[in-house]
Amino acid sequence: MSTKNLSGADAVKKLKDLAEGASTCMFASGLGTIPFHTCPMQVQQVDEQGTLWFFSGADSVHNRQLESDPRTQLIFANTEKIEYLTVFGETTISRDRAKIDELWTKLVEAWFPAGKDDPNLTLLSIRPLEAHYWDTENGKLVTFAKMLTAAVTRQPNDNGAVQGDIQV
Repeated sequence: MSTKNLSGADAVKKLKDLAEGASTCMFASGLGTIPFHTCPMQVQQVDEQGTLWFFSGADSVHNRQLESDPRTQLIFANTEKIEYLTVFGETTISRDRAKIDELWTKLVEAWFPAGKDDPNLTLLSIRPLEAHYWDTENGKLVTFAKMLTAAVTRQPNDNGAVQGDIQV
């Protein structure tokens, strides 16, 4: 497995591609407690600064925890493409109307039936402090073929796997 650390625009692009390509994110809050709180959530956007945006209920466990401890750990997995991402960051809770309008979809309305004016609706923005990814350069089929070849030939496994730190 090779290492390719990323920064600047390349880092934001990789963060965006991996986070928005994953179907679900495991969102952890209350990191100072054991066990910390984890729940599945869907990222709405990774903006040009690398900030990750989520809709969240004001009455949720993680919103309550984030009020006293803004640290968040996000874990993304796209097993179809063998792509993984973990992000440690600082979270801000907001009710920014312009951002709500920008990110709102009919799917979000399933969670907030009163719509954009739902009093329980909040936005969470996570500013990454540390991030790390695992990816493949060749895609799933080629990666598995190379792994099988390495197992049969007993040669070192050069399957195109890559990992690295993301600094935005």
